[in-house]
Amino acid sequence: MVDELRRPNAPRAATPPVSAASIDTSIGSFQVLPEQMSLSAHQHIQTYLRNYHRQRLDRNDLTAILRLSQHLRVFGLLSAVGYVNQSNAQGGEVRSRTVPVWESLLGQMIDETNPPEREQLMETVLLMTRNQPQQYMTTWRRSLMLANHWNFWARAYQEE
Repeated sequence: MVDELRRPNAPRAATPPVSAASIDTSIGSFQVLPEQMSLSAHQHIQTYLRNYHRQRLDRNDLTAILRLSQHLRVFGLLSAVGYVNQSNAQGGEVRSRTVPVWESLLGQMIDETNPPEREQLMETVLLMTRNQPQQYMTTWRRSLMLANHWNFWARAYQEE
């Protein structure tokens, strides 16, 4: 009976613990919280909108962001950067709508404070693949995680 009169344990927190994604690099392993990725992706979308003097993303921008996500999953980061950098005669409407969005988001992912231009972006990623393959794989994994958040925020800022 004495056991029944004991105080109950302190109530547990109502929110479940947040799981962090683990990223391994050549300098060690670190944790990335989903909130950080979402905030970074949100900032990337905001920067794109600000640079193009817009309040909302149009349908073409949304499509470009969704295509980037798919391209990163299927072909990889180097291929996506190569697409941004290529200067072929094909051009076309799809390319003219896609390249500015991809350049902005990928450039901000590489360097948020000073995103590289197309050629520099290509050179940076190409050198990373040659000289720091582990860093390239880490960056590619980060781009895959960011892509989900880019997709979310792109839909949130889409024109009606």
